[in-house]
Amino acid sequence: MKNIVLGTAAILALTTTASAAEWTYAHYNQPTHELHLGVALEMAQDVEAATNGELTIRVFPSGELGAGPAQQYSRALDGIADVTQGLVASDTFPLPRTMLMELPNLFDTPQEAVDVLWENIELFEPDFQGTKVMALFPNNPAALVLNRPVSSPADLEGLNIRASSAIGAGIMEAWGATPVTMPAGDLYNALQTGVIDGALIGIDGINAYRLQEVASHVITNLPGNITMFYVVANRDSWDGLSEDVQAEVLEVTEHALSMKGADAFAASGEEAIEAINASGNTEIVVLTAEQRALFAEPLPAMIENYLEQVSAAEGFDAQEIYTAISQ
Repeated sequence: MKNIVLGTAAILALTTTASAAEWTYAHYNQPTHELHLGVALEMAQDVEAATNGELTIRVFPSGELGAGPAQQYSRALDGIADVTQGLVASDTFPLPRTMLMELPNLFDTPQEAVDVLWENIELFEPDFQGTKVMALFPNNPAALVLNRPVSSPADLEGLNIRASSAIGAGIMEAWGATPVTMPAGDLYNALQTGVIDGALIGIDGINAYRLQEVASHVITNLPGNITMFYVVANRDSWDGLSEDVQAEVLEVTEHALSMKGADAFAASGEEAIEAINASGNTEIVVLTAEQRALFAEPLPAMIENYLEQVSAAEGFDAQEIYTAISQ
């Protein structure tokens, strides 16, 4: 009888091992980045706990499964990784509905944006045919970093300001500046040498790229934009999970994982403010309500134009989504 019991236990162990799955999770950020620590590793830990080890996730940071942000979504579609994490505006795969979240003067915190997005998630789901959304979240609202004080759009006229997306470029044009496109990694030298006059970037990015070392002013409380990030799973990988495991995974992803991403960026933003203040080189300027209103004034026309262009090019009602997320 003892041998029979041991044999049954061994069979059960083999069955459990055979039914367990391991996913790969690819992203391009460094292991010290808030998205690696606060999203990728958190998802791996939470999924393993929620599924009692039936699904584990191995994270590959630093572009180990493919460098840079431009192809991350395609890597999930093609199954190069089971899960990928990327930057909506920098991806070559179009996500036009999700990009509408980046329109200016909508959100003051990343957490607010997460709540609004997941309350209206059905409006964004058509962007993600072929994958399963694990998380959608933004960074902190953009700030201006430059080498001069700014209190109104008139102060930006004629300046070359880096913008990270078409929406960012539209904002700069509305404010009278000339938008410039360049990788964030080039901003330090470009600001130091005067190739650009400034950049529109999340305040966490200012610290990440040490821009306080080469700029004298950071302008906050702008009616600016956020930058959206995604975490998606390959559809075949997702469909290969049992319904029970899928339900357990969803308990710790979607809104919950998105809020972890928002919280990670918010914390990073607070650390950035401390680092900028501690630098002794850069002044943080918080716009007054009256000054913010001056920057907000030209934005409705820019937004209307963008919505019209997207609706015509993509064949869906961009205004409907914008109305839902701006209420």
